[in-house]
Amino acid sequence: MRTFISVEIPENIKDNIEKSIGEMKLTLSPLKWVDKKNLHITLKFLGWVVDDKADDMISSVTDVAKDFGSIKINFAGLGVFPDMKHPRVIWVGICEGNDRINDLAGKIDARLSSEGYRKEEERDFSPHLTIGRIKEKIDAEPLSKFMEKNAMTEFGGFTADHISMMKSTLRRSGPIYEEMKQIIL
Repeated sequence: MRTFISVEIPENIKDNIEKSIGEMKLTLSPLKWVDKKNLHITLKFLGWVVDDKADDMISSVTDVAKDFGSIKINFAGLGVFPDMKHPRVIWVGICEGNDRINDLAGKIDARLSSEGYRKEEERDFSPHLTIGRIKEKIDAEPLSKFMEKNAMTEFGGFTADHISMMKSTLRRSGPIYEEMKQIIL
């Protein structure tokens, strides 16, 4: 099964983000937008995991998370990866909780890589919430103007008291995410 570990986002924050996505849809194309129901913070993408290894993986992540404690998270601003000249991912920023999320993701990555899972080495982890992907070359000027205009937009905050082990099933219509297990922080 295809799996990842995430922080799930409350509906009121998803609603606020969806409003911005709606505005961007009017001026930006062609982009692939993340469905509201799939908005989350990815802590670790694991990819394909053998079904009978899931319980051991959940146990390891639970061990990392058990003494971590809840995380206060606030979302504000928009940005792109890797840069405005070559945008590939549009994201909502995290203005509070960044360091703790980064620390938790690092501990999970270290623990799971010590057990044989792929270590995240391609790029440094940067806590964010992906809202769109750019699959082909676009005129970056409208995107740049929108980002500038919404650089300080606040989307809300919450306290994360758990993380989720998620299963992802790919479909033509888009991925379907199912929570396999909530892990208390």
